[in-house]
Amino acid sequence: LGFKRIFLVTTSQGHLVAMSESANLGKCHLATWQTESQGPVDEDAVNKTKNPLAEQFPDMTFLNSFEMVMGNIIQNHSRSSGCSRSSEVLASGCLRANAAKHIYWDPSKVKAAIVTCGGLCPGLNSIIRGVTKCLWNDYGVRHILGITAGYNGLSDPVSHPPIELTEKMVRDIHMKGGSIIKAARGGFDAEKICDNLSRLGINMLFLVGGDGTQFAGNLLYEAARKRQLPVSIVGIPKSIDNDVVLFDRTFGFDTAVAKASEVIRNAWVEASSCERGVGIVKLMGRDSGFVAMHGATAADVVDLCMIPEVKVEMKDVLAHVDQTLAQKGSMVIAVAEGAGQELVATGEKDATGHTIYGDIGVHLRDTLNKHLKPTGGRTFYIDPSYIIRSVPINPNDHIYCVRLANDAVHTAMRGYTGVCVGALHNVICMLPSRLIATGKKKVRPHSSSWQGCIHICGMPRTLSGLEGSPPVNRVGYGNA
Repeated sequence: LGFKRIFLVTTSQGHLVAMSESANLGKCHLATWQTESQGPVDEDAVNKTKNPLAEQFPDMTFLNSFEMVMGNIIQNHSRSSGCSRSSEVLASGCLRANAAKHIYWDPSKVKAAIVTCGGLCPGLNSIIRGVTKCLWNDYGVRHILGITAGYNGLSDPVSHPPIELTEKMVRDIHMKGGSIIKAARGGFDAEKICDNLSRLGINMLFLVGGDGTQFAGNLLYEAARKRQLPVSIVGIPKSIDNDVVLFDRTFGFDTAVAKASEVIRNAWVEASSCERGVGIVKLMGRDSGFVAMHGATAADVVDLCMIPEVKVEMKDVLAHVDQTLAQKGSMVIAVAEGAGQELVATGEKDATGHTIYGDIGVHLRDTLNKHLKPTGGRTFYIDPSYIIRSVPINPNDHIYCVRLANDAVHTAMRGYTGVCVGALHNVICMLPSRLIATGKKKVRPHSSSWQGCIHICGMPRTLSGLEGSPPVNRVGYGNA
């Protein structure tokens, strides 16, 4: 992993206490990041500026600097024989990421910037709006830049000039999908970005993107730390696939599931209105099957859900299709784009070295059409990927975005850097970015979520991924 999971900290009483990496924030605060400090930061000793919110709302409740959320809340776990990576990393819990009475930065001296990296995802505009409004209204910051074209705009602001964000400009942007500051891939160059941050006077940077963006964000934090360039770098993880490790969920995921379940029900209408019809919906999920699993569960009309974490054989798929059609006369299949790659592997890689995946949706469509044609059956194939990622965010997801945006700003104002914010047990916390960049969250076949999906869909054991004993999960992150 490249970091220690457990370390020792000396308390103020002189006692040695074992703590996990989730609480190791000494190098993630601008007051202590040039030292060998480990463990949580004593903000009362280093943050001397009174939060303007405390002036506006003297009766408001503020966090104390050591307010933690427990990492592991399940006792007597049925899989206690295998300690997962996430359980070890989160053993000491996480620091809450909300407003504190005293902060590190003088808001009058803050120049902030926000950048959206990677592909589109529902909620990008909600995050941009939330960050801007919190900076503007709560802290009085009047210098806020929207960095255009992802990291390209930070590496080359001449070709991709930033735009000034104001409270008025972002007032209603959450009503539409996409990103008003344009999302883009690539363009990362830590040294050039540090040069431009210094030149532009930016001392607070909000990075919105997935695990790749946060991996690069950690490199940027390290480069800034090496230069002693004081900038609070705070990540807000984005992934429509919900595959960011350690946090409960990513913004946009709930909206994706809601839209996916609508499309799945459309496929059911088509399939059930035809003799021996099979609706096939290909959903996002290159490496993780959360959208397909939750979409299938929410729609509650799916007979087969295929995810990347569960390998299948085509003969078992065909057998289940035949049995379902014999019983019901129609069926629906939800398949993640990364599922069944053992059936459609291309053996090719793109320019960045990533595997080029075969199209499992088209393969299923063609194979099932050939199989069903002699008996009068047919498929109805739907690929709604770009429709789902471009829709406006739904109300519940927007609430989550507001919480993330506000607490990202509060975290930066408290002086933290090289951290990401996200929900743990539905409480917004902060974690070192280096932890978020260590892998992807996967659906565990023996998790309650997947086992529930199996039973809702009525899938056979041969397609469930449950054959054999539950594995000891010591090398990956997954859901409970």
